[in-house]
Amino acid sequence: MRPVLATTMLVAGILVFGWVVHPHYPIQKWLFWRYAGYWLGTLVVGTASYGIGHVVLHRVLRTRMPLLEHAMVSMALGIYGFELVMFIAGLLGLYRTATFFVLPLALLAAVSVPLYKHAQHIRRVLARTAPTRPKLGISALALAFGVLGLAMVYFYVLTPSNIQFDARWKHMALAESYAVRGAVRPAVEGWVFTARPHFTSYLYTWAFLVPGRLFDKMTLAAHLEFSLFVVTTVAGIPALVRRLVPRADPRWIWAARFVFPGVLLYDSSVSGGADHVGAMFGTAIALVLFRTLRELDLRYVAVLGVLCAAAALTKETVAIMLVPPPLLLVGIRAVTLGVQSFRGRLPPELRRRFLVAPLVLAGVGLAASSPLWLKNLLFYGDPFYPLLGAKVKAHPFTDQAGYRFKYGYVEAKLWAPTRDLKGLLQTLLALVDFSFVPNDWPKFHRNVPVFGSAFTLLLGCLPFLKKTKRIWLVVLLVHGGVFIWYSVHHQDRYLQALMPLMAAVTAAIALLVWRSFGTSARVALAASFGLQIVWGGDVYFFQTHAHARSPLKEAIDLLSAGFEKKYDARFGIQGHWQDVGNATPVGSQILLHIWPDNHAHMGTWRKTVLDAYLWQFGVEYGAAGSPEGVRKMLSDMGVTHVFAEPDKESDGANSIAADLLFWDFATHLVERKPIAVGVLGKLPDKPLPATPVDLTAVLSCSRKAPPKGLFHVRDLRPLPFGPEADDFPAPVKPAKTKEEAEALLPMAHYVVLEEGCYPDKSKPADITRGFDRIANRRRYGSFNAMELYRRRPGLPTIPVTP
Repeated sequence: MRPVLATTMLVAGILVFGWVVHPHYPIQKWLFWRYAGYWLGTLVVGTASYGIGHVVLHRVLRTRMPLLEHAMVSMALGIYGFELVMFIAGLLGLYRTATFFVLPLALLAAVSVPLYKHAQHIRRVLARTAPTRPKLGISALALAFGVLGLAMVYFYVLTPSNIQFDARWKHMALAESYAVRGAVRPAVEGWVFTARPHFTSYLYTWAFLVPGRLFDKMTLAAHLEFSLFVVTTVAGIPALVRRLVPRADPRWIWAARFVFPGVLLYDSSVSGGADHVGAMFGTAIALVLFRTLRELDLRYVAVLGVLCAAAALTKETVAIMLVPPPLLLVGIRAVTLGVQSFRGRLPPELRRRFLVAPLVLAGVGLAASSPLWLKNLLFYGDPFYPLLGAKVKAHPFTDQAGYRFKYGYVEAKLWAPTRDLKGLLQTLLALVDFSFVPNDWPKFHRNVPVFGSAFTLLLGCLPFLKKTKRIWLVVLLVHGGVFIWYSVHHQDRYLQALMPLMAAVTAAIALLVWRSFGTSARVALAASFGLQIVWGGDVYFFQTHAHARSPLKEAIDLLSAGFEKKYDARFGIQGHWQDVGNATPVGSQILLHIWPDNHAHMGTWRKTVLDAYLWQFGVEYGAAGSPEGVRKMLSDMGVTHVFAEPDKESDGANSIAADLLFWDFATHLVERKPIAVGVLGKLPDKPLPATPVDLTAVLSCSRKAPPKGLFHVRDLRPLPFGPEADDFPAPVKPAKTKEEAEALLPMAHYVVLEEGCYPDKSKPADITRGFDRIANRRRYGSFNAMELYRRRPGLPTIPVTP
């Protein structure tokens, strides 16, 4: 009876304690239940994904790898498999609440038997190695350091306020869009991010199918990313280090990841993006590459093809850094084997492999990447939309789309050196100084280097160490990626995809130095690491997050909100955009006319259409011809409501004609209501009254605006960037002086007034009497700021004089 009585007393104690604390903080309100749910969902998806990868490697391909390598590659393959299944489910229109529960459980059930046998194998391996495992000793400090680093990163993940700006209008916003539509469908406006690599969004889409608040969806998605970061760090880095340095202790060596403090700072941290997912594929690629280069074994060649495709589907910057170097090395290896074959120095079973292996790699990679290029071909008519838009007649694709993409995005938005000798020298120098010279937005950490330089500094020791061929190979992969990164678009956060490789090389060199040299070298090595750790010790506390300022404080506030009895308020996130969605009926489709600064639009839980000129290629208001043309174009896209923010403000990235016609149309919205600094209205059902004339009077005084005179609206379509920025046609009636331009006002329906041409309160009387300001246009590119006016309803124009 003693065990029964003791158990009874323990249960009674639990009930008493619950009865005491419940009035202070209701048990059902505890945050614990939510986070337990996030981890349960993450573990189910992670286990199912791991099982998929394990079955492919062990049952299908019959490969044999050390346990850690097998685990890392299985997880990478499995996550690709899970995302692929989610993509197919989206094409079939199966994004439902039931899918959230059924899909991962079904996948888990399908791989449960192989997983059980694999778990038995793991248990036997661990039992066999336990007696020979050395004590941690001083290595326990490294283990504690690594655990602390993981805990610091996870503390950020507790709050969705930590989700980065780009995730709120790209990765997770796309997941929300798919979940709202219940399917993967083309974007009617040609939103470019639906056509760019974004496979991680399918993983996040699963999280966005969870019933509950936006808080839950965002936090669950962040937990998925964090779990992959943990697997890459704790399993992937030790697996790679052990490939570089035999007998490296996997229990603590992964702590080298946190010698690079950039991971603790926005926006390189685990914050809802795709860079750390790309890092998982990069680690797996490196591990498989070693086995592929040995004899071009077709099994590993096929796995490498899938992993390269998975990396390419994750993100463009991940693709350009992680994919070309391995492909180049495989090509070189195939050539060397080909030479040996022609000389008769290869065994018979290898003689044709140099020809077959590249074909297998290309074929598998092409097939595994088809969810991007084939989908784009079917959705938009361009496998690389919008890159080939003008050549293949992509859709949607306006007559200005190609120009906008080339001069508004590629040549204006990408951080790249000049394409000359000077640019090449800058790129080569970046191979050495990328960790010393910040390549980031100044508002995050100014010109202070926070990336971490241990990798670069320890490379100086590499020539003096023995048996380092494999290390040199990974160094080559890293620097190949850095070279491409700097050449194309060099922002520090993108290098997180290479960070596990850098950490592995750093740990490998440090181990060899420790084993090879005496006390003085060991002391210098410890001092080097200590200096890096102390230098980056305050990075975690920089208050520079684009949304939360300090996610650390946001997490503390979240955890303390229960004590303050803010049970519902603590879950507030993206409230502004939730207000926009709640102000429209279920089933609405909202046009979002917003500045780039406000693009983090996730949270409406409505179908949305984005008309940002640099990010979509199917909407061009200047071509609509009239406000009615704008209404009809939006109606044809299925738009039911319009939200413009800020009200009567233009970011200036589009044409003057587009601003005139859109903001004129916006005055006709039905049931207009202000929300924050924006305006929401319903699209009119009936055609708008015809505009009597489409003439626009331009009152300018510099070369950064159209010339003075009277223009048709369609003549004001030149964009404020590129070589045709000032390529305006001749005006209907030119004007040489201010007075001549002002004399054209009675003939115009619109007025464009360049700011600075008239001092305050000295605008022409005809403007103040006969026109309403419909928008202010900020300075952008080659154009100055401008004020846009429309003739007041009911006031007629006079005919154009000869």
